[in-house]
This record gives sequence, structure tokens and C-alpha cells, in this order.
Amino acid sequence: MMNAFKNMPTAQKILISICIMGALFFSTDLSKLQNSLGVIHIDAWVLAIGFIFAQILALSYRWLLLINVYEKKISFDYAVKINIASMLANYLFITSVGGIIVRVALSVKSGVSLMRSIAATGLDRLFTLFALIVMTAVFLPVLGDIVSDDIYQRTIGLIVISVLAVASFSLILFEGPRRKIIFSHRKVAMCFQYLRYVLTNKKVFGTVTVFSLLGQLCYFAAVYFVLASMGVEFSWFYFIAIIPLITVVASLPIGYGGWGIREGAFVYGLGLIDIPFETAFAASIQVGLISMAAATISGVPLLFNTDFRRFLLKRKSH
Repeated sequence: MMNAFKNMPTAQKILISICIMGALFFSTDLSKLQNSLGVIHIDAWVLAIGFIFAQILALSYRWLLLINVYEKKISFDYAVKINIASMLANYLFITSVGGIIVRVALSVKSGVSLMRSIAATGLDRLFTLFALIVMTAVFLPVLGDIVSDDIYQRTIGLIVISVLAVASFSLILFEGPRRKIIFSHRKVAMCFQYLRYVLTNKKVFGTVTVFSLLGQLCYFAAVYFVLASMGVEFSWFYFIAIIPLITVVASLPIGYGGWGIREGAFVYGLGLIDIPFETAFAASIQVGLISMAAATISGVPLLFNTDFRRFLLKRKSH
């Protein structure tokens, strides 16, 4: 399903974002939305951008761990550069595919094999999803008090499917089928052995999971401070229970840079904990702008890098 989303035409993604944003805009009370957007506190933005920076650092360290599993291939500084370049490419190319291409290309440039770069990119995305599902599962009892029975059952279904998928893959890792995979093709074998090492090495798996959770918690903190600065009262406990599920939905790659999808997820999800429509809509817009600002500010040195600019222009011409 995720691959199908990634292969959607760019024009179609832009249209989806415009349609959702338009529907939300015409469903809101403009005076209330204006009041909500008018309540922008610089100190909250500074804190939120700071937490997004912290998220970038945490996810960069995760990338460092994924690449350097066998031996040191990249430094932390270069891991940060790759992570920021990937984020910038997502905005410049509109689709998440651009970020993947840049991440893989810069890793290969540093001497990492193409297969490991591709496999690491896949694991990078999967660990983000894994972290969100873990946090959703932890707060599942609280979630049952917030969402409808239908959503609650679907959430349980998502968690069960994820557990079954992990269990099925574990059987491939540890049982007989792995031999057929290992000997089927050299590149497939290299990719498989890399995945097996990361997922079966307790130290590597545990550390990568911790930094995946830390990265998401930094993002949640950014959202929290934006909401808190708007003067709306809400339960912090309910917020931390619903925000992982909102983030899962908001991360679906079916819109332009997350716009529209994120707003719809925020409006519906935060509405479940009694945050007004207009406040949730305004908060989601601010979070989107803050994320773009953090990526742009942290990526300024890259934008002045001649090699990186040439690389971007080359990718955009394809």
C-alpha cells in the first residue's frame, strides 16, 4: 500500500492536498480560525523549532547506527547532513521519493554499498512506523476512552497485523526459507544478511528503537507547545495517547509535503480530546510551517554547497 502511495503522480498528490485543505477551510468558522492563527507566540515557535532540531539529531543518529552496523562508514556530522538533505529534497521534489533518492545517493557517495543504503532507507522508515505503533499500543487502554469502538477495533487490528508481520519475518530470518533467499542472488543475500543482523542484534535493534522513540517524542513535544501556546485547555494524558495515531495517519505519503493529510488528521484526532476544530486546524498549519522552517534553517549550509545544488538540479531534470 505504501508503495502505491509513493507511485502516485505528483499532480494527483497536489490535488489531494488542495481538496482536503479546501474542504477544511470551507468547514471552519473563519473568524475563529483567524483568532486561532492570530495567537502565535514566538517563544512557542522557538521551543517547537528546537524540538524539531532535536528530532533531526535523534533520527540522524539512528541513520548513523543503521549505516555503521559492520564498520564505520560515515560520521555523525555526515549522517546529519544526509538526514537534512533528505528532508530538503522532500520539499523541493514534492514527493518522498526525492528524499529517498538523495539519502541513498549521498550514502553511496560516502562508500556505503547501494544495497545497504537501500535496505537502511527501508529500515529507517519502518522503525519510525514501529515506534509510533509501540506508543499507540502502550496507550491503547487510554485510547479506548477517547475514540469510537470502530476506530479502536481498527487500531487493534493494525497492531495485530504489525505483530504478525514481524513474527512472519522472524520465521524467515531464523528458519529454513532464509537459505533459499541467501543463495538466490548475491545482492539479495547481502541485503538479507544486513537486515538479519540489524533485527537480530539486540544492542543495535534496541538502540535504534530508542532513538526512533526519542525522535517521535521530540515531534510530539513540538506539537504540544504549539497547542499550549494557543491557550486551549486539554488533557496531556489524552494528548500523548492520541498523537501517535494522528502521526501515523498524517505521515501517509498521499499529499504534497503532508499538507492536507496532516490537517485532516489533526482536526479529527484532536477533536476527540475536545480541542476545537479551528484550533486544531491552526495548530496543524503552524506545525507544518515550523517543520519546513527547521528543515530550511538547518539546511542553509547545504544550499550553499555547490555539489549539493548540482545534485538537486540533476535530480529535478530527470
